[in-house]
Amino acid sequence: MPENRVGAASELPEYAAKKIDSPLALSGKLDDPRWQKAVAVKLNDAVTGEPGRFQTEVRVLYDSTYLYVGFRCEDDYVWGTVTDRDGPIWDEECVEVFINPANVAHQYYEINLSPNNVLFDACVLNRRTAGKPTETFQPLMDYHVQGIQTAVHVDGELGERGKASGWTAEYAIPFAELVGAANVPPQPNDVWRINFYRIDSPERGQRESYAWGTTGTTAFHLPWKFGILHFE
Repeated sequence: MPENRVGAASELPEYAAKKIDSPLALSGKLDDPRWQKAVAVKLNDAVTGEPGRFQTEVRVLYDSTYLYVGFRCEDDYVWGTVTDRDGPIWDEECVEVFINPANVAHQYYEINLSPNNVLFDACVLNRRTAGKPTETFQPLMDYHVQGIQTAVHVDGELGERGKASGWTAEYAIPFAELVGAANVPPQPNDVWRINFYRIDSPERGQRESYAWGTTGTTAFHLPWKFGILHFE
């Protein structure tokens, strides 16, 4: 693998995304029947890789226009107070998709979603390497994914402790907005790098971190830890 590429395939989780022929209908509930064609993968404790307090599942599909990502999060207290786009939803509760379509070491996209359907999106420039994992990174906050679609559903009451059983979130991310891919839309056998995260906050100021590609730390901006996304 060339030096400017990230990670070693043998150490990383892999996902084979199935292609669908027409757009998904996003309701926030993952109730379009075609979601069942997608393999569900688990997010575990980001540090240890062991199962977390709650279960979290992710599914991925794609068509000629969008990358679809769906999260299903168990939770008995679903909450959030941030209402502004690009607000600090990671300080409360959110799900996160980090996408590296070019498979390069120092640039990728971060797209996060809260239970209030509040979106954070940024293009990230990152100096970190496996040898220097605490170097600085810079989110370019003026970057916005034009045409992105999101939907969220809370199973129960939002903001009421003990009054929910979980929440689900769906993304439709336009391929045309993700600069760096070899092909737009991706072609069969194309490979990207990607990671999925969840932040759960049982109390304000407390944080439980979940990841697909285990990071070994609560830090998420470690691109060499991103998993591998295959387009079938």
